[in-house]
Amino acid sequence: MARSKYVADYLSLSEIKMKMQMTAGFLKMQKWLVIYNALADPRSISEIAMHTGLSEGSVHRIIEEYNRLGPEALESSRFMTDVPLECIAGNRGPRHAGMD
Repeated sequence: MARSKYVADYLSLSEIKMKMQMTAGFLKMQKWLVIYNALADPRSISEIAMHTGLSEGSVHRIIEEYNRLGPEALESSRFMTDVPLECIAGNRGPRHAGMD
């Protein structure tokens, strides 16, 4: 079983609930749900993943970004901070040059 991961207490549970109620978009809601679960009922990453329908890697990344960047990390449209911006913006880079 994957061990649980510490979640920084930037916001209270009631503030997180409010964020969840005001959030538009399924992916952003899932991110808040991960943080809420990790704070309200600390469990292993694998249990949170099973409960939220995400992979263990995604749960780990969401918690890691939240701990490092705070609530703003969950408001971003980028899911992972290690994905180059040009990949997200539609610029496929030199690896895909001439493949169109």
